[in-house]
Amino acid sequence: MFSTQIRPVTDLCNRYADVENDLTNGPVVLTKNGYGASVLISVEMFDRLTKKQEIYNAITRSEYEIDAGLGLDAMSSLSKMRAALNV
Repeated sequence: MFSTQIRPVTDLCNRYADVENDLTNGPVVLTKNGYGASVLISVEMFDRLTKKQEIYNAITRSEYEIDAGLGLDAMSSLSKMRAALNV
């Protein structure tokens, strides 16, 4: 699990190395006038979140196709794959 760091937005300019180091522990919330203004995340976390979102989108598309009667049941799908692979 990760911990969220909270820092004033001025730290982004004045203490960038510290902010960048904090990203290894999780997101950094930048505040402006005491209110949340933006969130920074590491490239690694961004990649993980992007991959998860792609999976969620694929599941949603699949559910839509099943509801619309466009999908195949597991046995039909397996038979189709075996035929295509000649196994």
